[in-house]
Amino acid sequence: MPVQQGSYDSDGTMIHYLDWGLPVGDNAASPPLIFIHATGFLAALWRPIAERLSARFRVVAMDQRGHGESDKPPDGYRFDVFADDLQRLIEALELESPIAAGHSSGGTTIVVHAARHAGVIRRAVLIEPILPSPAWYEDSGPDRTPNTMAERARKRRAVWPSRDEMFDAYRSRPAFQTWQKETLRLYVDEGTRNREDGQVELLCPPELEAKYFDAVKYVDSPSLLPKLVCPTLVLWGAESDMRERTESIVANGLPNARTVVVPETTHFLPQERPVEVSRLIEEFLSD
Repeated sequence: MPVQQGSYDSDGTMIHYLDWGLPVGDNAASPPLIFIHATGFLAALWRPIAERLSARFRVVAMDQRGHGESDKPPDGYRFDVFADDLQRLIEALELESPIAAGHSSGGTTIVVHAARHAGVIRRAVLIEPILPSPAWYEDSGPDRTPNTMAERARKRRAVWPSRDEMFDAYRSRPAFQTWQKETLRLYVDEGTRNREDGQVELLCPPELEAKYFDAVKYVDSPSLLPKLVCPTLVLWGAESDMRERTESIVANGLPNARTVVVPETTHFLPQERPVEVSRLIEEFLSD
């Protein structure tokens, strides 16, 4: 079934989503599966994974506020708001007992949602979730923290002469060299808009991307994680610096979660190994 687009109102903000529709045959009664993207990304970037899983589940992917085709209000960028955006999606589409899968800050949104809307999500998949400890902000060294990521986001180039030039530039950067070529192309094509001057511009403005990184420091991970009581799968990239900082925090907070470390992947493992990520999710949901 071709993917459909839709939108709903979340306390005055329009949130856009993609919906791959109900599966057919024996899978028609399967639970819905919601995907929540990482900071700076968009719903369309889940397509390689969503298309593999849409034969079994009703797959829905949302553009978080400030991203993709969703509204971009100047403020309101807090994880309690992001969690309520997710809840309003569930209510608007009448998604009963959904499964939620989130990458990076998308995983953070799921954890906060579980605390605010207990019992709504039946299972969770956290892919490289950003769940810092207070020590992150006590470290004065050059390590990667949400603070330094916010600074980098604000300096991100937003306008490019063409999508091809943007693709070539991104392809040469270490963070994107491990991505599948087709996935990077998808990000460049779907994550930008055409400007009147003939150039292209990121759909997620750098300042709003930075607000997501700023918001992470207000997430109290140790108190929130135990409230995620549903069966949970946690996926880490074996070569991820985020894993090094966060794995023990998540393990202590979710001692009964199933954890898989995917070899030869980084923080961007959904963009590096979409087939493997799809397989791991499907195996987890088959239990």
